[in-house]
Amino acid sequence: MKDFFQQNKLILVLYSLLLIPGIILLLLVPKAELHLFINQYHNPFFDLVFKNLTWLGSGWMVAVLFFILLIRHKREAVIFLAGNLLITIFVQGLKHLVFNDMLRPAAYFKEIHPLYLIPGEAMHLYNSFPSGHSATAFGIFVILIYLTKNQWGKLAWLILALLIAFSRVYLSQHFFMDILAGSFIGTIGMGFTIYFFDRYFHKLLSSK
Repeated sequence: MKDFFQQNKLILVLYSLLLIPGIILLLLVPKAELHLFINQYHNPFFDLVFKNLTWLGSGWMVAVLFFILLIRHKREAVIFLAGNLLITIFVQGLKHLVFNDMLRPAAYFKEIHPLYLIPGEAMHLYNSFPSGHSATAFGIFVILIYLTKNQWGKLAWLILALLIAFSRVYLSQHFFMDILAGSFIGTIGMGFTIYFFDRYFHKLLSSK
């Protein structure tokens, strides 16, 4: 994990610097007010962009990337699969066992305030916290920066993960707190998996 952190120190510090203001914002602004503020800014172009971008944080993207890695980076494919299993178990455990009563925006605001909802978007109503798409997006982000040598490439993966996570709020599928928690779970979950394999299965990774 030390080598992983040293190689990706700048991008991980940047993520942390973005995470901290997000936490402060949540402490200062109620989640409902924050969501309504974001929800008022929409246009057809971004509706289309975020409606399609959000799929990059889905299970289908995990499957596609896993098979790509399996062809070119078999060891990393194993790490990626194990990391996503860990992330999924943790996210789904929180969703269904700990925070199973957390409503998503469409249900939360149903009798309170009308939301702008993108036409044709299937709205989920329950199990809001944390965001699974955000956790998946940041799990993918971590494995991709692990494989990417160029710092600008690492930055591009971070920006993409941030956009995927934000798409969940833009589409009113999640609150901001959901995506913040999801991003943290995805980053820590995949980072821990890399550490675990690096420490206990070093030979498996030695010819990376």
